[in-house]
Amino acid sequence: MKFRQKTKWVASAAVLALAGTMFAGCSNQTEKGAGIPSGTSPSGTNASADPYASLPKTVSISMFDRGAVSSDEGTYENNRWVKWMKEQSGIDVKIVPVPRNQAQDKLNVLIASNQAPDLIWEYDRTYIGKLITQGAIQPIDQYIEKYSTSYKKYLQEHPELKAYLTFEGKMYAVATERTLDSVANHGMWIRQDWLDKLGLKTPTTMDELIEVAKAFKDKDPDGNGKADTVPLVGSTTFDAYSAMNAAMSNQWYLENGKMKYGPTLDRFGDSMALEKLMYENGLVDKEYLTDKNFQRANQLWTTGKAGIYVASWGSGAMETHIKDMWKNVPDANPVPLEPVSTKNGKFGLYQETKPFIFVAFNKEMKNPKAAVEYLDWLVDKGWMTLVNGTEGTHYKLVNNVPQQLDSDKYKKEVSYAPEYAVLRNAKFSPADLLVKAAPDAVSQKVAALSQKGLETAMKNTFRRDIPYQPNFTELNDIQTALKPFIEDIRAKVTMQGNSYTAPWGLEEIRKEWKRLGGEKVEALAQDWYEANKASFK
Repeated sequence: MKFRQKTKWVASAAVLALAGTMFAGCSNQTEKGAGIPSGTSPSGTNASADPYASLPKTVSISMFDRGAVSSDEGTYENNRWVKWMKEQSGIDVKIVPVPRNQAQDKLNVLIASNQAPDLIWEYDRTYIGKLITQGAIQPIDQYIEKYSTSYKKYLQEHPELKAYLTFEGKMYAVATERTLDSVANHGMWIRQDWLDKLGLKTPTTMDELIEVAKAFKDKDPDGNGKADTVPLVGSTTFDAYSAMNAAMSNQWYLENGKMKYGPTLDRFGDSMALEKLMYENGLVDKEYLTDKNFQRANQLWTTGKAGIYVASWGSGAMETHIKDMWKNVPDANPVPLEPVSTKNGKFGLYQETKPFIFVAFNKEMKNPKAAVEYLDWLVDKGWMTLVNGTEGTHYKLVNNVPQQLDSDKYKKEVSYAPEYAVLRNAKFSPADLLVKAAPDAVSQKVAALSQKGLETAMKNTFRRDIPYQPNFTELNDIQTALKPFIEDIRAKVTMQGNSYTAPWGLEEIRKEWKRLGGEKVEALAQDWYEANKASFK
């Protein structure tokens, strides 16, 4: 997890304040018809011709920079797949990368400085809502209705998506539906060979998990005679603590029919207490709070020095990590670990809602027609190649499922490309994981583990009391202000000894919530819930 120092928090607040000012300016411009060619109506039409027909077919789109493009492949902005997208779609696509771990902050700065891409996307629906209240993006109903064919058809076939894409009666984003392997998100893995060596059973409760972690720390599970093993590492440690206690920091919960914000619950205090216990007892890597890119966590896991890994359920990066582990420790036996029960119950780790990626239209976009044409091309056929590579080179079809021909070649030449496919008309069955994997023994072994990881990740339901989060200005403002405050409090509770307890931290969060107007926001959230609950399924 990442924590900002106080000075960085202040700087971030200043940037957000500037962004708010700029967004307000954008909103005022929009009311006057900003971004619409001269001589047209706000609906983008006039009596004589389509106002966008003669404009260059150029569209820019954001991209999460995960550092996955090798130097001989190029950059996120310029590589074989960007060239291919331009050629095949007929659209001059320009990629605007933003660092994955600071994506929203970076996008906020780009929007505030009027340098944001035409298409802005995120996995987080709440962020789209914030952009709406800030006046940074625009409704797209008219564009889909007038210019779309493929996506319009897709939406008609998946009407359940419309509620997620609609804010205040207008459609502000497009998205396709997640397949099961994309609904599953977070997961845990444990070294079964370490359990076996130490005569331990798979933990099923939090107390048992802590005892296993202590054994992994003290009993030399790797057998090298050194006290150099780390019980638990990963990129989603606090999220896992919070999910298992049903108190995620960005979720609303229904408590006896009342809307309550996750970080204000007693259960969130339990999560902070667990984080403190794990840290103070040396059961996690001491540097995990500052391991911003999780490089150290990945290194500890792949070099065989960590016993429990908390990150993704299986595919993609996890498969790579396990392969790398086997290169260093051929006899390692990592297996999926089911979430353990806590005093608050038993809940699954984080799972996604139905929509995959939310793609929004910048208010200052010059050619929405070209944007719709590009998205139509993606959902119609472009996504298939971006996800799988070139048929005959990177995959072959087996029972209509693309099977990798060479896992190393795919990793180097294709693995970074799927994220360009922000819309996908994909189908999936868990059995596909074995079919899709390259036929070599290692790839098949990893695919079997990945399938088991998916089954384990979906075995317990993540507690999500409402299908999607409410969206209104007061809530978005308070969430923005509260997030760095919570991170600062967590850092103090975790690292600064007995003077900063979890009950103290929870009380500080509640006081800040109240100071920022949390009671009013709770009332608004309750009104929102009462008005919308009949439509929830």
